[in-house]
This record gives sequence, C-alpha cells and structure tokens, in this order.
Amino acid sequence: MFGPTGPRSQEYSRLIHESGAHLLDLINSVLDMSKIEAGKFELAEDLFDLEETAQSAVRFLKIPAERAGVALSLSVAPGARLAFADRRAVKQILINLLSNGVKYTPPGGEVRVTADVRQGVEIVVADTGTGIAAADLARLGRPFEQVENAEVRAKEGTGLGLALVKSLAGLHGGEAVLESVLGEGTRVTVRLPHAAVNAQGERLAPAKILPFRAVS
Repeated sequence: MFGPTGPRSQEYSRLIHESGAHLLDLINSVLDMSKIEAGKFELAEDLFDLEETAQSAVRFLKIPAERAGVALSLSVAPGARLAFADRRAVKQILINLLSNGVKYTPPGGEVRVTADVRQGVEIVVADTGTGIAAADLARLGRPFEQVENAEVRAKEGTGLGLALVKSLAGLHGGEAVLESVLGEGTRVTVRLPHAAVNAQGERLAPAKILPFRAVS
C-alpha cells in the first residue's frame, strides 16, 4: 500500500507541504498583526541563545534558498550570542526578513545575516536582490503594502512581513531601518535597545533609538 514513491508523487508531496506552510504563515501573520493592532500581543522576554535562534531561522529558509539559487550566510559577534527579548518574536523577525531576501534575490545572489551589540542588540539582514525604488520606501512597513511592479506582483506575499518586523521591534522599544538601492539590494537593520546582556547574562542599560524608518 505504501510502496516506493515516484518523482510525480514526491512533487505532489512537496507542493502540498509548501502550500500548507504558506497558508500557516499567512494565518499566523494575520493573527499576530491583529493582536498587535489590538494591543493584545504580549512579549515573553527572557534570556535566550540568539545565535541558535538565528541558525534555526536560516535552516528554515535553507531549502527555499537552495531552490532559488541564493546563498545564505550568518555571522553572530561573540557579544551578541545571548540576548534578552522575546525569542519567538526575534525568530519571526529573522524569518520574515530572510524570506523577503530569498524571494527578491535572483539566482547567484546572497542574503547575509549579522548580529552585534551596538545600540542594544543590532540584527542586520542584507541581500543582493532587486532593491526598492526610493519612491516606494516610505510606505513599506504598513500592513498589506507592497511595491507596485510586475516583478513583485509575480511573487507570493501579503505585504505583512515588514509590518510585523516594524511592530515586533517597536514592542521591544526598538526600531527597524530599511535601506535599499534599486537594482543593488536591500538592507534592514533591527535594533533592540533592551536586549543586550553582559557575559553573565545580565541586562545592560538600554540605548535610546527611533521607531521604524526608511532611508532613501
């Protein structure tokens, strides 16, 4: 009854899995955004391993990146390996940014993740993708907003990814800074001012930073 599966069955299984994962991601994004807008999203902040969390997010995007011909890289500075924040929210930030990077980077390109301690914990996701026109930067970060061009419309997406990143960073008292050059790539810097800890895992004094902003 459960004999060897051929290429067609494997392809059907892959499509079912990807469709289910896409639907689950959409539902979770809408639910999280609804909770945030209603003021009912509660952070569960604790000391956690940021490096392991970032590695997990990179693994989550490994197969889509391989299929797209996009390289993924991760570098976490020694001082940023531990952080005090909501681990699930930080992982969601990473997955959303990595997903966007993989989606809009052509074959042969790269998406890089770095983490360091500057103004609190600073996480940067940079890609060598299609980039965003300066005229579109200002409105991105609002729910359901997307760049209006044929290439972006051809990709699956809800326009919630950056909005969630902005909101989750803001709940931590932080910011998300979007920088992009059309045809060259995009860089998103997420700063979590309360998340930095010392070698003993004790929280450091928070830095003062601004809310979400786009830099053209």
